[in-house]
Amino acid sequence: MSNSISDIENSKCLLVFGYNCADSHPIVARRVIKARDNGAKIIVCDPRRIETARIADRHLQLNNGSNMALVNAFGYVLLEEELYNKTYVERYTEGLDAYREAVKDYAPEAVEGIVGVSAREIREAMRMFAAAPSATIMWGMGVTQFWPGGGRGARPGKPGAAHRQPGTANVGVGPVRGQNNVQGACDMGVLPNLFPGYQEVTDPAVRAKFAAAWGIDPALMTTRSAPASPRCRIKR
Repeated sequence: MSNSISDIENSKCLLVFGYNCADSHPIVARRVIKARDNGAKIIVCDPRRIETARIADRHLQLNNGSNMALVNAFGYVLLEEELYNKTYVERYTEGLDAYREAVKDYAPEAVEGIVGVSAREIREAMRMFAAAPSATIMWGMGVTQFWPGGGRGARPGKPGAAHRQPGTANVGVGPVRGQNNVQGACDMGVLPNLFPGYQEVTDPAVRAKFAAAWGIDPALMTTRSAPASPRCRIKR
């Protein structure tokens, strides 16, 4: 996330896309509820009626597989109706012309049949988002695991970058992980191919550095532990 979790409850608009925080991040869900109590507008984009949709001002119940058509329609509306922060975009961003070209065929009226959400609802959602003095976009595995999520996972954040200045109070984009503290665990090296700090285990220099720091020799990989057990080679 580009801002802190605590900023969520003070943001005046939350755009929640493909993210069921009540199931995967209960602490974040509490922040969303507090934001609602503080008067925030909530826009949910999800095929299902998830818990957050129950308290949302707008629930865009899009068709399965239409994620990027809806996101591009959002961008189209922001540009066409000039709802974006022109000063910030001109000073601090690149590629506006390329982005405009990418979304030019995604007018809400052109994609409402694909998305399953009316053009009016799409436009009203973006107007609500743009009118807020601060806004946070959150998206989860529903977007990043959508094929080809790896290349398009950042797309929901583009309207946020165009609308507000990321990094200021209560403004940000939040691509979240699948479960609580997945990010922290990965940062600390709980991955089969990476040391802490995302350093490659295949790099001899990196391996030597950690072996010296930890004072241990390389152990067996999980996949080799079972075959080695009859020979009592597993460290205890």
